[in-house]
Amino acid sequence: MRLENAPRASVATDLERNGVRPSLALLSTAANPGCCLEDFVRWYSPRDYVEEEVKDENGETVVKGDLSARMKIPGNMWVEAWETAKATPARRQRRLFDDTKEAEKVLHYLAVQKPADLTRHLLPCILHAAILKMKDEESAEDIVSVRKAIQQVTSHSSKLLRHPNPDNKKLEDVINQLLEMEAVVARARSLKAKFGLGKGEKGDDTDDLERFVSSLLDEPEVLVIGAGRGPAGSIIHKLFVNAQRAALLSPMEEEPGRVGVAEDRRSGASGVPDFPPPAGREILLRTCVPRPAPYSKALPQRLFCVLMREDFRLAGAFSSDTSFF
Repeated sequence: MRLENAPRASVATDLERNGVRPSLALLSTAANPGCCLEDFVRWYSPRDYVEEEVKDENGETVVKGDLSARMKIPGNMWVEAWETAKATPARRQRRLFDDTKEAEKVLHYLAVQKPADLTRHLLPCILHAAILKMKDEESAEDIVSVRKAIQQVTSHSSKLLRHPNPDNKKLEDVINQLLEMEAVVARARSLKAKFGLGKGEKGDDTDDLERFVSSLLDEPEVLVIGAGRGPAGSIIHKLFVNAQRAALLSPMEEEPGRVGVAEDRRSGASGVPDFPPPAGREILLRTCVPRPAPYSKALPQRLFCVLMREDFRLAGAFSSDTSFF
């Protein structure tokens, strides 16, 4: 008898611990008139409620459900638990989900959080807000490279934050990418302000200057059309002049607009150089000569020299005709 009663006691304890008995009381006939064990099994354990299509008296196909084979075993614990469940009305039953108690648990969990843990919980919201802010700033400046980077960061962060414990190193990489995009946006605004593109006025050279600024943001090297006499070159020269005057504490002009080269060259008469001293001088020689004999085929030759303050470097690339040698 003891061996037979042990499993039954264990099952009864499991039913009580898992909250089955309160659920049985919740669906009992006292709380729900007309409710039966099949209704409870269908809600609590759907796989133990078998449905099949049968023909009714009128010949129409209807779905009829019944308990599974294991639920019909004599002495089933579920049947006994249903029969012994207290017939308590719903208004007198203990709530299966106590929202007040669960809310207190949440508040206690937040109260004992460390700053690092709280930051980790807030990081998805912070990254989302940062990406949205970056999209707003990019739309105002229209930077292609930043637009592509935002798409990559959004995809990367969405995959990364799906895990409950994301890699801190990868999160740091995402934050660094956002910092780089922020620097590009700030650089774009600075360049537009320096080249007079943020005043809302359309001039003859506005389109060329906008393309020039966009190229400065996306390309490592940019061709200055017209050199020092072009619209971009004259502004660059003016920026150097103002920087030199600021470095040498010379009075600066009030309005650095788009002026011609002839006017800018006047600044040299005041004794302030237009440009800072060069860091070095590069000399490149290219030619085509026949080597090693005068009747050899003329081939390209190249000699490159860099003169610095403390040293110099030479690099040569020479070719020879090897047809008869």
